[in-house]
Amino acid sequence: MVPAVAARGATVLDVAYGRLESSAGTGLRVGALVSAIDAGSVVVGGRRRHPRDAWASAVAEAVGRDLPTRVILAHPSTWGRRRVGVLLDAVEAVVGGTATVTAQPRATLLAATNLESSVLACVLLEAHDDRVDVHRLQRSADGWRIGRTVVLDADCTPDELADLVDDAVEVVLVDGDRADRVDTVVDLVADATPTGRIAAVDRALLHRFGPPRAPRPSPPPSPRLGKPGPARILVAAGVFVMAVAVVVGLVVWRGGGDDPAPRAATETAQIGRVSLTVPQGWRRTSDPPDATGAIGFTSIASPADDRRLLLVQNAVRVDSTLDSVATSLRNRLGQRGTDAVAEFSADTTFAGRRVISYRETPGSGAPIRWYVVVSSALQASVGCQPGSQGESIDDACAAAVGSVTIAPL
Repeated sequence: MVPAVAARGATVLDVAYGRLESSAGTGLRVGALVSAIDAGSVVVGGRRRHPRDAWASAVAEAVGRDLPTRVILAHPSTWGRRRVGVLLDAVEAVVGGTATVTAQPRATLLAATNLESSVLACVLLEAHDDRVDVHRLQRSADGWRIGRTVVLDADCTPDELADLVDDAVEVVLVDGDRADRVDTVVDLVADATPTGRIAAVDRALLHRFGPPRAPRPSPPPSPRLGKPGPARILVAAGVFVMAVAVVVGLVVWRGGGDDPAPRAATETAQIGRVSLTVPQGWRRTSDPPDATGAIGFTSIASPADDRRLLLVQNAVRVDSTLDSVATSLRNRLGQRGTDAVAEFSADTTFAGRRVISYRETPGSGAPIRWYVVVSSALQASVGCQPGSQGESIDDACAAAVGSVTIAPL
């Protein structure tokens, strides 16, 4: 029996790939318990026990002595009510009346914590050693729901996946407990589907935060222009680039004087294969780099308000040009039929250089202007989001776009 001790905040319990992972920092092997979920008993440590009691012991060890005030149970996405009931009974036996307990398929929780609020349809693949579980998910006002699940053999073909992922799918996520297995399935998806954005799941987001995480805007998916090498694709494509706006140098006048206010200090940032000028002191968060050194998504945020610069780097074919990327993007956006992207310009001049531009209206926050530069088999997109109270991003935007330099492969 777990002693009554001090309570803490929410704890996420994630049951997947024969393990029970807790956001409290504990991980246990529970393969025998998973295999015996339908049995009347299970042998653990030489003792025969009821599965519910064995699960309760595992939950108690994962939770620790400080009982949470809320438990989020991420259960295997293919499990039905009876199996989930065994887990819920085990959790309730441990936390008693000290915590509220909610249970959801882990596919829906991974979508909620790994995708921004503007994404409405995705496919999530769970890459097991002996199979691939393919879940088609749709977002509604109540959150993510699994519309269809198909279980494929571990050596499934691109054709089998192509039947499950169509143009309506905005993002494909791949989850697994072995990096090499995830890489294999990511490459398989890239061969099989027209979806522009393919990403490996970051399970730490679920374990640290639970649903939902703060949304980040997603650029519209760029077309599939060729497979970008064998490396893991953290963001395989996906550039929603935004609208043209000629930035006029903003002059801020002091009192009745004639001198403009000084511009904010800047610095040169090297982010993956791209260097650019950014405001000094702004907070930077980035995805991990891929094998080519490109970094899928970076946010550069003002510490004083909610202004942001965004940088998305996507591999394209070596022979891709601004014109060819613009043509493909225009076609993809036409097929997509969304109101979130407007004012497409295939060729405009901004900050002294040729760019493709769009304007995005995200699910939250001010509209974002995106500017695309193409060079050396990389598509670099700079997004400029002003503050929600009207704080200008114009100077920082022009400096960033005008200074983008892409390192050669």
